[in-house]
Amino acid sequence: MSIRLVHTFGRHAGLIQDLDREVVRLGRDPGGDVVFDADFDRDASGNHAELRREGAGWVLVDLRSRNGTFVNGERVERRPLRTGDEVTFGAKGPRVRVELSPPGVSAAQALTGAAHQMVPQVASYVAPAPSDRRSHLQSHPQNMAPPAGQRVGQRTIAAMINSAVATARGAGSQKMSTQVLAQYVDRQVGAATAGQRRTSIMLGMLLVLSLAGLGALVVWSQWSSDEIDRLRTDLAKLPPNDPRRQDIEGRLGTLHPQNGSFGRKLYDQNKKGIFMLSAGGQGFCTAFAVRPSVLATNAHCVIAARKHGGTVVALENEGRGDVSYTVADMRTHPSYREADPSTLTPDVGIVNISGKSATVLTLATAQELSALGAGDDVYLVGFPGRLMDTGNPSATFLGAHVGRVTTSTGRPGGFADTWLVQHDAPTTHGTSGSPIFNNKGHVIAINAGGYLEGDEETVSGRKTEVVKASPYKFGMRIDLINAILR
Repeated sequence: MSIRLVHTFGRHAGLIQDLDREVVRLGRDPGGDVVFDADFDRDASGNHAELRREGAGWVLVDLRSRNGTFVNGERVERRPLRTGDEVTFGAKGPRVRVELSPPGVSAAQALTGAAHQMVPQVASYVAPAPSDRRSHLQSHPQNMAPPAGQRVGQRTIAAMINSAVATARGAGSQKMSTQVLAQYVDRQVGAATAGQRRTSIMLGMLLVLSLAGLGALVVWSQWSSDEIDRLRTDLAKLPPNDPRRQDIEGRLGTLHPQNGSFGRKLYDQNKKGIFMLSAGGQGFCTAFAVRPSVLATNAHCVIAARKHGGTVVALENEGRGDVSYTVADMRTHPSYREADPSTLTPDVGIVNISGKSATVLTLATAQELSALGAGDDVYLVGFPGRLMDTGNPSATFLGAHVGRVTTSTGRPGGFADTWLVQHDAPTTHGTSGSPIFNNKGHVIAINAGGYLEGDEETVSGRKTEVVKASPYKFGMRIDLINAILR
């Protein structure tokens, strides 16, 4: 006896599976015979239950599941099954209906055979006399079709056919031909399904309209994004006192690119190209792949790695500490000066690793960098110091805005000199070396550090200058690494 499982609730609702083996394993484990969705059907255990062929029937056996197994609403450990039984895996988990077929015949063959057997029997059915047919039908209300618009399923259709056959078998001396019976069944089924056909047509029209709207939205979004880039480029070329700036800024304010779920997509696309730099089992900086075997970071991170001594490794984000590469070589920007506390110098560096990164991040073009300006949305992905765990490196995603783009002295200047990108994202020593992305998902800068501010405060009755961290941080424009890439 084979078994058919009709999924009636859960991620796979509507799926039909015909199974013909001695033992059928059910659960969320991908190695099972009936596999429930690992994320959606969470009430089901990995190895939840088994269907075992015993003699001429089937028995359901619960495998000590976390949330239990239910047959027709009753929790069971072991239960022989019958056609029509509803089995639920967990009180609110996925559900299947059981259909059994005779030995040696699959469930599909059994249904097909039953349909074929109906045809030759029709010719021998006796129909009531023409004058009696109306009263005969009226005396059997179960023969009538459901009201138009009511949803009907396979069982209802089958019941209607059986009802038609029963009518043909009623008293009378005349034979009802196969054609007459077929016409009667067609009328009954047509009346019952008229509402469903209308609903299907309306749903089809709504689908076409939705697809047309989605296409228009995609086209508008692409046009909007391109227009924003063009306007920003034009704005960057104008001097601060140019009267045209106000018009361009106003037009920029009316354009908003569609960024639904943008941050999540950006993180998922780039997460395997971001690394935690570690030495002696302690993480100290972030780095990211700009070539398969080359990671970008800060120059001060390279200096820190040299001071740690010993083996420095790069641990892949979300790699559980199992995916790591030995750092083979390190370089800093030729203009970086660690010992100069009064001037910001190009704080960028690169490290070469012994293997290849699974993902290489996309760097912004010169045109994108030249259009960068105050108020732009930016995104950082790095490892905050207090959250660093070399056994389970997991980066943090941050959203921020550009405050200003200036020279190293904080003044306006030409493109070649304005490589300091100020932003307002929280920054700790671990996030040094983090990539900073624009709203296209391209890297525009390397996160480097933050400003210190001195305020005069009264402490114990005396005026004292208190130095504290500024809310404004800064990054180094990404094209600075061109000076050290070989």
